[in-house]
Amino acid sequence: MGTHVQTEVNSETHDILKMLAILRRKSLKEIAREALEEYAKKHKKELEDLIQKDPIWGTIGVLELEEEASEREDWGTVEWQSE
Repeated sequence: MGTHVQTEVNSETHDILKMLAILRRKSLKEIAREALEEYAKKHKKELEDLIQKDPIWGTIGVLELEEEASEREDWGTVEWQSE
C-alpha cells in the first residue's frame, strides 16, 4: 500500500475530476491517484537531472579514510581540545 496524501483543490478542478470519474466509471480517488502518478512520471527526469547537478556529488570520494573506518565505534566523533 502507498502513502496517504490529502489536499484541497478549487471547485472547478473538483468538478472536472468528478466528471472524469463518472465517465470512466472510476472513483474520484482513482482519478486523482492517476493524475498524481502521471505528473510524477512527467517530472521525474527533471528532478533526477537537478539532483545529479547538485555540487554535493563532487565531494564524494574526495576524502581518503582508513579501511573499515566507518565500522569503528569512534567513527565520526571529534575530540575538542582547549588551547
